[in-house]
Amino acid sequence: MHPLLKSSKQIVLLIVSWIPVLAGVAFIHTIIASASFREALILLGPVMLLEMFLFISVWYICKSTPLEAKNLVTFFIRHIITIVVMNAIWLHVAMLYSEVLNMVYKSTEWSTQFDKIFPVLMIVGFFVYFLSAMLSYLLLALEQTRVVEQQALQNQLKASQAELRFLRATIHPHFLFNSLTALGTLTRTSAEKAQIVCQQLAEFLRYSLTFSNKDFVTIDEELKHIDNYLGVEKIRMGRRLQTSFSIDETVLQEKVLSFSLQPLIENAIKHGIEPNLEGGTITLNIQNAEEHIFINISNPKSQNKPKIESTGHGLSNLKSRLKKIYEDDAKILVHDGEMAFSVKLYLPKLTNPN
Repeated sequence: MHPLLKSSKQIVLLIVSWIPVLAGVAFIHTIIASASFREALILLGPVMLLEMFLFISVWYICKSTPLEAKNLVTFFIRHIITIVVMNAIWLHVAMLYSEVLNMVYKSTEWSTQFDKIFPVLMIVGFFVYFLSAMLSYLLLALEQTRVVEQQALQNQLKASQAELRFLRATIHPHFLFNSLTALGTLTRTSAEKAQIVCQQLAEFLRYSLTFSNKDFVTIDEELKHIDNYLGVEKIRMGRRLQTSFSIDETVLQEKVLSFSLQPLIENAIKHGIEPNLEGGTITLNIQNAEEHIFINISNPKSQNKPKIESTGHGLSNLKSRLKKIYEDDAKILVHDGEMAFSVKLYLPKLTNPN
C-alpha cells in the first residue's frame, strides 16, 4: 500500500496539500482564458483530482523501477515512456471532459478554454510526475531503511540470545561436573549434606529453565540463584570458600539483566578461590545509587599458584549483553590489582523492563 494511504490522517493531509495546487492552476486559467474563478474550478477541479490519483500511482511505478547505477538506461527509458503515456491519457480525458461541459453548459466555450490552458496542464503534468517520482523514491528509501533497521534489531536480539545460551552452556557443564563429583562423595559420607546439595542443584536448574527466555529478573531472584550456586560450591570447597554480602534491601525488587551476576561469581571462584590453597572471601556489594544500581564483586588473587588462563567468555559476554540491552547507560569497570580482582557494575534503574 502507498505510504500516504495507510491512515485517514495522511489521506486528509494529501487532499489538503492538493488544494493550493488546484487553486494555483485555476488562478493561472483565469488570466490565460479570461474566465471567472468559478469557471476555472468547474473545468479544472475534476481534472486536477484525476491528476492527484496519477500523482499517487507514480509510487507503484517507482517501486517496480529501482534506482540502480547498472540499470540507468532502462530506468530513464521506463520513466520517459510512462510520463508521456500517463500525461497523454490525462490530457485526453481532460479534453473529453471539456466536450461534456460544452453539452451541459452551452453558455460557455469550455473547449476553447481548455485549448488555452492545455500548455499549462502539460507543464503541470510533467512537473507533478517529476515531483511525485522524487517523493516516491524518498519514501521507498525510508521504508528500506526501516526494514534494514528492523532486521538489524532482530539479528542483534538473536545474537544476544545465542550469547546467553552459550554462556549458560559454558557455566552448567563445569558446575554440574563439580556438583555431581561432590554429590558422589557426600552420598557415602553425609547423606544429609547430599540431600542439601540435591535441593540446591534442583533450584539452580529450575531458575535456569524458568528465566531462560527472560531478559530481566529482580535482584532478589538473581541473588537466590547465586545462593544456590554458592551453596553447592561451599559443600565442595568447604572452608576455603567464604562470602561477604552487603545488600541494600531497597533494590531487591529492581530489575537487572538475567544471569548477569552469577557468571562473575563463578569467575571469582575459578580464578580467585580455587588457585589459593587457603581459599579466600568473595565480596558482593549491591547499593542503591540514585538513578543507578551499584554492584561490586571482588575476590583475592593467588600469590602462590600461577594464574589460570581465562577463556574470557563470562566477562566479555556480559559486556556485550550489557551494551546491547542498556547501550551506553550501563558501565562495567574491571580492576586487576596485585592482591585482589574486582568488577564494578553501574546498571540503570528500569521502570518498565521486559
